[in-house]
Amino acid sequence: PLYDEIVSNGGLKLVYIDPPFNTGDNFKLPIEISNNDFIKTPSIMEEIAYRDTWNKGHNSFNQMIYERLLLIYSLLSSDGTIFIHCDQRVNSFIKLICFEIFGKENFINEITWQRSTSGKTISNNFARDTDTILWFSKSDVYTFNKTYKPLSEGSLSTYDKNDDDGRGKYTTVALQKTANPGPLTTYDYKDNSGKIWKCPKKGWRMIKEKIKKLENDNRIYFGKTTIREKSYWNERESEGKISNNLWDDIPNLQGKSKEITRYPTQKPNKLLERIILSASNEGDLVADFFCGSGTTLEVAEKLNRKWIGSDLSKFAIHLCRKRLIETQR
Repeated sequence: PLYDEIVSNGGLKLVYIDPPFNTGDNFKLPIEISNNDFIKTPSIMEEIAYRDTWNKGHNSFNQMIYERLLLIYSLLSSDGTIFIHCDQRVNSFIKLICFEIFGKENFINEITWQRSTSGKTISNNFARDTDTILWFSKSDVYTFNKTYKPLSEGSLSTYDKNDDDGRGKYTTVALQKTANPGPLTTYDYKDNSGKIWKCPKKGWRMIKEKIKKLENDNRIYFGKTTIREKSYWNERESEGKISNNLWDDIPNLQGKSKEITRYPTQKPNKLLERIILSASNEGDLVADFFCGSGTTLEVAEKLNRKWIGSDLSKFAIHLCRKRLIETQR
């Protein structure tokens, strides 16, 4: 019935999964009841889903993930996408499986998440501080919204100029082109004082009339040898730079973060916020079929998305329910 309902309503717009990958973890969970600590051991179903999967080797994992991805593909809307969280142990296997199910042409990107900067010393190897997130679509039509990473301290420090005209602090950006000069952008510019600024080697970024409009609006910065455009902090689309496929600004959960549920594979809310904001819109249906501690569901709820979550672990389901109830308070 759920399958038919999802399909009849147009399918899932976004799926995020963080399936078990060869971590060597036996998925024992620390839990607290009435201020007493206990260790919750895996149930028979969890043994089959997690530990036994890897005892039988890569082939058993490949078969498990293939069957699930095939079903997920059938549940996706025609413009739906999936983000698959994995690491260096299995990313090559999963990518090949997705090539078969989704098609090579629907591979959108491979995101590297720098979850830590441990600097741990590993004998004869580099520290493993990153995970991989593979992004595939069902077709060449899908949702993509720009998201932003915080500016570095160095970038922030460049907003160090202020004309005290009410517009606030600004930095300057080049008016010169970097390639492909054309007849409309190769000219000597005469400013309002009558000074001539020689044409840069590869021309200006814009036509003469646009530079004149900027100058008349006091948006040109006059240096000793060149002119530049003023870029105001208060006019930025976001207080950051557009995200690329290296996510090095979202640390993993640590210390006394209020988010921590003590679930061993829990991911930070900010990681799912970026994924959900990037690939869905308000009201869209989001799903996580290895929902674990419920991060995807909590973030989807906060971002006004509809959601579906499932997991073989009863403990995970109880934890998700508790977390979502607390989200509503």
